[in-house]
Amino acid sequence: MQNIQKNRMLDMTKGSPATLLLRFSLPLFLGNLLQQLYNLADTSLAGHILGDQALSEIGATAALYSLITNFAFGMTNGFALTVSQNFGAKNPKGMKQAVCWMVCLSTVCGTVLTVGFLLFRYQLPTVLQIPEETAEGALCYLAVVLAGIPLTMAYNLEASLLRAVGNSVTPLLFLLFSSGVNIGLDIWFMGPLEMGVQGAAAATVLSQGISAGLGFFYIIRNYQELRFSREEFKAGSGFVMDMFWTGLSMALMTAIYNIGSVILQSSINALGSVYIAAQVGGRRLAEFFYIPGLALGTAIATYSSQNYGAGRRGRIIKGVKTAFLLYGIWWGIAMVLAFSFAPAAVRLITGSNSREVIENAVLYVHVSIPVVPPMAALVILRNMMQGIQRRIAPLLCSGLEMLGKVIFAFWAVPAWGYPAVCVCEPVTWVVCFLFISGAVFLCREEFRDGAEPESGEPRIDGA
Repeated sequence: MQNIQKNRMLDMTKGSPATLLLRFSLPLFLGNLLQQLYNLADTSLAGHILGDQALSEIGATAALYSLITNFAFGMTNGFALTVSQNFGAKNPKGMKQAVCWMVCLSTVCGTVLTVGFLLFRYQLPTVLQIPEETAEGALCYLAVVLAGIPLTMAYNLEASLLRAVGNSVTPLLFLLFSSGVNIGLDIWFMGPLEMGVQGAAAATVLSQGISAGLGFFYIIRNYQELRFSREEFKAGSGFVMDMFWTGLSMALMTAIYNIGSVILQSSINALGSVYIAAQVGGRRLAEFFYIPGLALGTAIATYSSQNYGAGRRGRIIKGVKTAFLLYGIWWGIAMVLAFSFAPAAVRLITGSNSREVIENAVLYVHVSIPVVPPMAALVILRNMMQGIQRRIAPLLCSGLEMLGKVIFAFWAVPAWGYPAVCVCEPVTWVVCFLFISGAVFLCREEFRDGAEPESGEPRIDGA
């Protein structure tokens, strides 16, 4: 059993960066792809079974749902960076302390998020400018999703923990299983049980709960290194607070960006149900092409934090350059697919025969995909900076993205309509890529083996 465990733990402080990143990010890519299929199942089945109205009800809250799930994902990924750093530093005591407090902090955060959003859920349709004919169904969908936040947080915690020690395969297998369950429950809940959009939400929540349960038993049984006792609760306050701020920093990095998406979604909702449905179809399809960049970003976070903990900082930039090259290859494929199959893919995703819905969704895809490389580079560099505990620049970068979306939501979209929605993100990607590139250049001396940490940089020894 010990040998099996070791084979499932990937030390990224030695060996070819290209081999390591491919080995680690390929399961992440497949996992993210499954996650998109997971989301597409809700959208497509809702559109085919329930019609365009249900599609609008789900789509009207899509940005808020992304905000919640990405905040949870960012928080647990941030906590896991401390695990990765101690793993890279070969510090088992510090690693167990990090796991212990990762569980504690995630439990508190999940509870606060659930209670907070449920208390204010009735105000959300007004804030999001959801059309009156869509508001009731959207609120029903949202209530179920909000109640499932603890299950989302639990699955993200377990997946982040496994990835922190180099195992990106097992979370993929759990996701594969739960995706199948989700599709089966979607058909059952929205079909014979006639639960409407609430059925789609319930299927998603229950599927994540199944994944969380499987992940818990797998870790307890197979990873002695990640099991902790009462002794690990005695970690110093500095260790715990540093871990909390790292998690909060990564969560805010995604949340600030997603707050901008929520504001932009409200301006889309004000355009009417046709454009809500078009945004669902276009966005879901475009996200498929974003997947490799997101996978490489997550891989770089683990790669850079392990090498940072091991003091092998010279390897970090090599890994970043390799990630850029890998994504460049994918982008060439994405361009061919996006411009060849977008209309047919949108029809499949939405189940809509509306010419206006399909044309606007395709416009979104055709504007976004050519400008994806700056987005991928932005994600990779931001995650690398988080991995070496440089938190301020990624947060400022996310704030800049949010500002761009706010400007478009309050000025450009009301003036120019849906075409302004299509160009919003590409413009912000380019601006933020230039910003984060400048930040990386300013701290370039940090990427030398033997570079001394700046004063105030946290220790990772668990003391």
